[in-house]
Amino acid sequence: MPPLDPILWLIPVLPLIGFLINGFGAGRIPGPAVAAIGLLGPLGAFVLSVMALLALAGGVEPAGVYFSWIQTADFSVGFGLHIDQLTAVMLLVITGVGSSIHLYSYGYMSDDPGIGRFFAYLNLFMCAMLLLVLGDNLLLMFVGWEGVGLCSYLLIGFWYEDLENADAGRKAFIVNRVGDLFFLLGMFTLFSLVGSIEFAALADALGHADLQSEVQNGPFAGYTLQRALQFAGICLFLGATGKSAQIPLYTWLPDAMAGPTPVSALIHAATMVTAGVYMIARLDFMFVHLPTVMAIIGLVAAMTATMAGLFALVQNDIKKILAYSTISQLGYMFAGVATTVFFAGVFHLVTHAFFKALLFLGAGAVIHSLEGEQDIRKMGGLRKDMKLVFVLFTIGSFALAGLPGLAGFFSKDEILASVLLLATYEGGMWGVTWWLLVFTAALTAFYTMRMLILTFFGPPADPHRHPHHVHWTMTTALVFLAILSAFAGGALLHIDLISLEHFTEPAWSHGIAHTLHETAHHDHFDAHWVALLYSVGAVGIGVVGAIGVYGFSRKQLADFVEGPGAQLHWLLENKFFVDEAYDYLFVQPVSKGAYKLWEKVDRKWIDGRMVEGPAKVTYWASGWLQKLQPGVVNAATSAVAAGSVVVLAYLFISGMGG
Repeated sequence: MPPLDPILWLIPVLPLIGFLINGFGAGRIPGPAVAAIGLLGPLGAFVLSVMALLALAGGVEPAGVYFSWIQTADFSVGFGLHIDQLTAVMLLVITGVGSSIHLYSYGYMSDDPGIGRFFAYLNLFMCAMLLLVLGDNLLLMFVGWEGVGLCSYLLIGFWYEDLENADAGRKAFIVNRVGDLFFLLGMFTLFSLVGSIEFAALADALGHADLQSEVQNGPFAGYTLQRALQFAGICLFLGATGKSAQIPLYTWLPDAMAGPTPVSALIHAATMVTAGVYMIARLDFMFVHLPTVMAIIGLVAAMTATMAGLFALVQNDIKKILAYSTISQLGYMFAGVATTVFFAGVFHLVTHAFFKALLFLGAGAVIHSLEGEQDIRKMGGLRKDMKLVFVLFTIGSFALAGLPGLAGFFSKDEILASVLLLATYEGGMWGVTWWLLVFTAALTAFYTMRMLILTFFGPPADPHRHPHHVHWTMTTALVFLAILSAFAGGALLHIDLISLEHFTEPAWSHGIAHTLHETAHHDHFDAHWVALLYSVGAVGIGVVGAIGVYGFSRKQLADFVEGPGAQLHWLLENKFFVDEAYDYLFVQPVSKGAYKLWEKVDRKWIDGRMVEGPAKVTYWASGWLQKLQPGVVNAATSAVAAGSVVVLAYLFISGMGG
């Protein structure tokens, strides 16, 4: 196989070419051609990603610095791309799942007049996401980070004629900018400590550094290196909470469901929202030295997972249920990487991409067939009308719920086992994290089964309903993702040839949980079996509870919601009023402050004094001078004569004085 280094740049550029062609040709290229052009870029990137995987298997890490990007004083950044085991996994997820969603998108968007613009935005997103994971330094990662944020804004507000969609796009853009500020602070901190933002240089410097040594210069002079790194770690995690929708910056993701369903699948389930998880895994060499920061990340992640699971219980919009489920599962991923068993978090990232993309696209098939209906209370009985979609959606639902044998079960078990080790041997916040995650497992099974039952079982809400036919491109993508959701988890964990754990092992720095695995082995404490018992028990409770409540006891549920549980249901339905609190604490003060600045400073002082003031003075002066020179010949002649007399008199007097 020829070396990949010289053509590595083609991986992000191929989707970029599709963006340029469809973007400039929007409205002039036929729909099938638009879809073909849009699909070729991700497929080409997928082929190159497989080549990179084979190169890694052969012991070669493809890399290349193609030009010097920034060179000033002691700051130098090259446009460098690099593929290691972690990058290769991300590339395959992005291009593989991305290609299937591009295929699905043609069937879903074929009748939309903006299909060219839609595929252009999808391709631009793919380019940015690939750049994010390929960059060999933090600044290049940040360019991709901002790129996916821009594309998220464009795609959420794709149907911008609807004000709700436009508002959702703006909300996503602004909330993510808050997180990006902290990303920048973390990046600047690392540069001030190490003098570089390249991952290889950072790993080398921090891998051999004395963390208790005192920083000699810069803004952290006098602090220990570990204290300064803790600040960087917290800032970077706060940046990740924006992109990956964790407390406190999660509120944008449910509103992002306003965009077309393929957008929800690609950006808000499978790829973009996992960027924060990838970033922490990419900086594993730093985070393994910050156990307190990792414990905080684990607790925040578990709280996010539980909170989002509670909100999902009472949602009736099928996409909103999946949106809160995504936030919850992202919490699992962060908890996984927080244990420093980074493989566990990345494993769940991979399996989640499969089954959550399947669920979103399956929901899209239902919505498309019902002419835009998204309320699960108005569905029911669809298993008879949409047999194939029902089977595929059920596979995705069971994988999300964590039923044994499916993808989500294996990856959740890895996370729970690692968290249990830390809870057992370290205690503290990890104990709370463990119980929250177990409780969330039961919540996940409950709300997933509720969604499945209300959508596909029971009598149809409308007996005269006739669902539309699902396009073959949509069902093809669903079948592909269903196969991965059913079998990929066990295969990636237990088949030595493709074991994700063994393949990614060279990419990781070992933290405390790795040591605890060895300790537990000697103590004959098998965390996997204990975690397995708890998780299977939690899933069983959730599944049985949902079947009992929504299969046989809906009247009792209604009585509870209208009676003793009314206040709780009201709180959950309004999402603990977090959006309203943010609006009161941040949005309204900023909006009112901006209005006052415009009114008092911009309009009164800048426009009224600094701009209009000189103009008024000039106008007044010109009017006064105009009276002195009215343009009358006699007046002008008299003025000249008077002036001459004055001059002659002056000269005469001056002469006499001499």
